Amino acid sequence: MPPIQEELRRRTRLTRPQVRIRRAEVVRTAEVTARIRRVTVGGEDLAGCAEGGLPADAWKFLLPPDGRGPVHLPVVGPDGMPGDEPGAVPPVMRAFTVRRFDPVAGELTVDVLLHAETPASVWARSAAPGDLVGLAGPRHEFFASPEAGWHLLAGDEAALPAVAAILESLPAGTAVVALVEADDEADRIDLPTAAAAEVRWLYRRGAPAGDSGLLEKAVRGLDRPFAAAQAWIGAEAGAVRSVRRHLLDERGLPRPQLQAAAYWKQSLTSDQRDIEVFTAYQAAVAAGGDPDDPALTTEADLA
Repeated sequence: MPPIQEELRRRTRLTRPQVRIRRAEVVRTAEVTARIRRVTVGGEDLAGCAEGGLPADAWKFLLPPDGRGPVHLPVVGPDGMPGDEPGAVPPVMRAFTVRRFDPVAGELTVDVLLHAETPASVWARSAAPGDLVGLAGPRHEFFASPEAGWHLLAGDEAALPAVAAILESLPAGTAVVALVEADDEADRIDLPTAAAAEVRWLYRRGAPAGDSGLLEKAVRGLDRPFAAAQAWIGAEAGAVRSVRRHLLDERGLPRPQLQAAAYWKQSLTSDQRDIEVFTAYQAAVAAGGDPDDPALTTEADLA
């Protein structure tokens, strides 16, 4: 089976020269569930964004620091490098998984999980048509090998957009098991797919997110051969780490056939998490790691 990680690195090298700050405007919003807000952005700068795109691609959105009001996007200076204009308040950057990209309309849609009064949640709740945002990316996190015997998807509600996009992209008849952790039935969404999918919802019912152990327990309960499987995991860092360790150490899943992404980490804010991941990435590159390897960021603290 072709190494999944190598394909992601190849795609990253192809898209790296195209990475820049793109301007976009909010086109419309919609409520998916009480905790998920859908935001669609568009604009001329999104032309070509779909080229080389993969399901579960992540884009960095540049948002107002407090989630409200205008956003000051970086400008390219005489040295060719982006920077903030004098007096401008730097935007905050948050990564969102693409739920859908419409190349004809030039629109990119993301589903934002709402929690507390974080800048991303405040922005998604108050976003209105015409609001300016900046985009940078993409980061590739999933590639479906046509030679995989079956696929395992395991994630919590933070990974729902990725799980939905992956399921929607898989060819008819593809064998896949999707394990989705959520608080309760109110978080449940439709997951359309042509694949031969077995979708299991795992409800915490008030238990703290990240501590339930539901994903690991469900994976341990699978009675399937993993040698020819492809697995994708996206959830809280500790939960991802435990599932990843089980698959590699106890189930014999070959490392190149696994993509694991820590979507969030308990006790850390998004800004603190970004600093932690970037520091780990710099250390890995300094130690000889491939700077185009997505695992250097998605698996920064999962070893």
